Amino acid sequence: MSLEQPALPLSRSATEVRQSELPAVLGGFDLSDQDRFGDGFPHEVFARLRREAPILLHPPGRTRDGENFWVLSRYADVVEAAAHPLLSSQGGGDREGGGTHLDDLPAGTYSGAMLNMMDDPRHRLLRDLVTPSVTGPVLDALTPAITERAEAIISEVVEQGSCDFQNDVAGRFSVEVMAALMGIPRADWPQFVDWTEVVMGYEDRDSGESSSRSQAALLAMYQYGVKLIADKRAQPAQDFLSLIAAGDLPDGHGEPPLREYEREVFVNLLTLAGSEPTRNVIAVGLLALAERPDQWQALRADRSLLGSAIEEMMRWSTPTPYNRRTATEDFTFRDVRFRRGDKVTLWWSSANRDESVFADAMSFDVRRDPNPHLAFGHGPHSCLAVDLARIELRTLFGVLLDRVAEVRLTGPVPWANNSKHTVALRVPVEFVRA
Repeated sequence: MSLEQPALPLSRSATEVRQSELPAVLGGFDLSDQDRFGDGFPHEVFARLRREAPILLHPPGRTRDGENFWVLSRYADVVEAAAHPLLSSQGGGDREGGGTHLDDLPAGTYSGAMLNMMDDPRHRLLRDLVTPSVTGPVLDALTPAITERAEAIISEVVEQGSCDFQNDVAGRFSVEVMAALMGIPRADWPQFVDWTEVVMGYEDRDSGESSSRSQAALLAMYQYGVKLIADKRAQPAQDFLSLIAAGDLPDGHGEPPLREYEREVFVNLLTLAGSEPTRNVIAVGLLALAERPDQWQALRADRSLLGSAIEEMMRWSTPTPYNRRTATEDFTFRDVRFRRGDKVTLWWSSANRDESVFADAMSFDVRRDPNPHLAFGHGPHSCLAVDLARIELRTLFGVLLDRVAEVRLTGPVPWANNSKHTVALRVPVEFVRA
């Protein structure tokens, strides 16, 4: 297999959708149209879906392959589907590709090769291999570095008096923490921050499209990972990539050893999927607090609320609005018949505003308890590094609360044209020092 990183397929097409083709419950909102998400997540649309059509067959819309897809919007349905053995993160039916995006991604390079787009038993075996690197003693050892980066970055922007919190704080901090976890040399951290900004589209994300520049950065990151994995194999250390470079799946489970590509692509996966959700919780969480000064002051007055505030930031932002699964067989889900190869989308953002689970679900409340949110997924494909994300959030906001008496928005907050990630493109703020 070629070690070149393939171009991601665009999530939009030239297909035009007539309003009359959409089910009335959508109110004219095409969930496959990235441009419609430029005003933020359509919570009012999903409130109707939860009430009137909790399992909806959506027309093809702007999908590249012209296929219908199922939309699950209620909390209970999303939870059950996330753990259903006949719904695959990898693919199914007669598809050549699959994965967790609305449109198919290539098999062998994305689906079936990346941990988040891989099914059991290989998924479980690989997850068991790497889990020790993102839990327990490893995180304890990493905490001083997380604290150092939080203090340095917050000190810098507070000294300036203002910043774009998304790019100057959230993005930089989350990528540098992932670089430390992976064991990337400190001198290369700025390059990883730059690559991530380009690959994830923070330079051109208003368009909702992948660009040639982002594809070139993706390839450069992958090629760097190829060399780094080789270096870690030759000179291992106590870090994530050394484990990936030297470790392998256990015998006796019917799975072949890890391919070299599966090892190498972890650099891209961790840098992007490992930093993107956390940075967006940080940015959108800070936005929620800046818009509600009373809740910022409540946190400053009572730090015991920080834990529940972090969980509420996760629920409120839900950094990955949906994930897709593919039906591997015909089966009945609730009173609906899914066919082999059907696309089924699980809308975490909707589940996290389900009124049957969350009291006053459309309100942000740092005191919310209980808070059984699904911001980092559920079931066998729940986020591998959620414990790390909580440490990052607690550390960064703890430092910020120590240094800042007030956070004030200084301009509009634009949202990305993107249904797959909750992205406040810019969060311009100024600080009143404590």
